[in-house]
Amino acid sequence: MLAVDLPAQVWTLDLGSAAWNATSNRPLRKSTVKALLAADAAEAHATPPAILPDSDTLCDFDHPEIRRRAARLRRTTRAATAEAILKYVHGFPYRFGAWQERASDTMARGVGMCTTKTNLQVALMRAAGLEAGFVEVPMETSVLGKLMPTGWLALQRPTVKHYFAAVKLNGIWHGADSSYDYASYRIFLEMFPWMANREEPVLTEGAPYIPALEIQHADLFDITVTDSIAAEMGKRSRFLPRHFEALNTRVDRARGAHLQWGKAAQHGISDSDEARA
Repeated sequence: MLAVDLPAQVWTLDLGSAAWNATSNRPLRKSTVKALLAADAAEAHATPPAILPDSDTLCDFDHPEIRRRAARLRRTTRAATAEAILKYVHGFPYRFGAWQERASDTMARGVGMCTTKTNLQVALMRAAGLEAGFVEVPMETSVLGKLMPTGWLALQRPTVKHYFAAVKLNGIWHGADSSYDYASYRIFLEMFPWMANREEPVLTEGAPYIPALEIQHADLFDITVTDSIAAEMGKRSRFLPRHFEALNTRVDRARGAHLQWGKAAQHGISDSDEARA
């Protein structure tokens, strides 16, 4: 409301009302507390450190944990290794968030967006001995529209930058986009149902995996690969962690996060937790 001149709708809940405090509403109160505590924990988990790492150190492919994971993902051929890494990073839930984190931090957090997942993927491929790089392509914000609550679209630029990893196989760069896990990809399918056959990430020599370009009917081999996107990852976001968490409600709901809150009554949230929330 302070950032843009747009109409807003504000909902309030009277915690002192007789209806809210009725005995019959106790399960609802517990579910609400569960949701509020989960939102608070998610925001804390998504808040970056006060001192951010140097952007030149973000693709830390020499980190011990990155090297150990890359060793586990190494296969008998370069293409098979690249595909194993693609599938591993693809499995991380897609969530909007800050992008100024090292690849090792993304791996530890277990979630990411296109920028951070790409950074992790490139780090793992380099640690596995593959020649890998970054690709930047423009994407209309409307393509991402289904991934976020409708009200947030007004705050977005018409075009955004999308990033994915590329690996050189037999002298040719192959894009391998790990950005959208199954839950977020199914949201994509609401707009592009004809892409259902590309839900499973498959990368083989001569066959890149880049749904973002396939949607645009673009040449999958017409890509420009760069060694680093440190300059882009070094930029500070204009959003706060709680803004990102608001953006994530659609993808979280697609994974059934809200169903966990609805089980609050069975798990017996204490009255002290209810009062604190």
